[in-house]
Amino acid sequence: MLALENVHTYYGKSHILHGVSIEVGPGEVVGLLGRNGVGKSTTLKTIMGLVRPSGGSVRFEGRDIAGMAPHRPAHLGIAYVPEERRIFRLLSVLENLRTGLDRPGVSESRKNELLENAYEHFPVLRDRRNQAGGTLSGGEQQMLAIARAMMLDPKIILLDEPTEGLMPRMVSQIREIIHVLHRGGVAILLVEQNVPLTLEVSSRVYIMEKGVVRHHGPTADLRANQAVIHQYLGV
Repeated sequence: MLALENVHTYYGKSHILHGVSIEVGPGEVVGLLGRNGVGKSTTLKTIMGLVRPSGGSVRFEGRDIAGMAPHRPAHLGIAYVPEERRIFRLLSVLENLRTGLDRPGVSESRKNELLENAYEHFPVLRDRRNQAGGTLSGGEQQMLAIARAMMLDPKIILLDEPTEGLMPRMVSQIREIIHVLHRGGVAILLVEQNVPLTLEVSSRVYIMEKGVVRHHGPTADLRANQAVIHQYLGV
């Protein structure tokens, strides 16, 4: 469904991605691991059009999306939850969610269905629906960012470090929502520092080092080969 092939990306003169190739199938959860600064977040930004690749291809359902304006991949069914969450701090929880809901072609009944689905999985957001997003805790803001992505009714969600800085209880909730999305047929490309979580929820994993994919395979194989984890991730 989503395929990057030999993608090169620069920030100015800095060469960040060196021929990255990654695939995500329909409904599949794929992990992208690596130490800080190896290009994982840049990979997601390249998919979303926030960074334009200088070479290679980015295709979604067979369509070339490389360099599209960021709103166009979203219209095609790609949702993005950035590492910084990027919620609208002065808007209420409900207003944040409506930024994803209020778009052409979505009936009122479908909007209500999507909203209720988010509230079902994140009950605290229902309780806080009239509260400003900036007053939520870090964990609640992460829930809001994921729920806002769910409002797009996406085919795939790009999750960038969703558990960073969260308490264990919140991490468990993020793990569960990944399982829920997977059961609902939503594909996920997950960038994470939490290796055990990534190995638990993903069917396949890519490991990056210095802008290059150094390892790729089923998570079962990676669990059985701790030397690879230690070599590239130091854990």
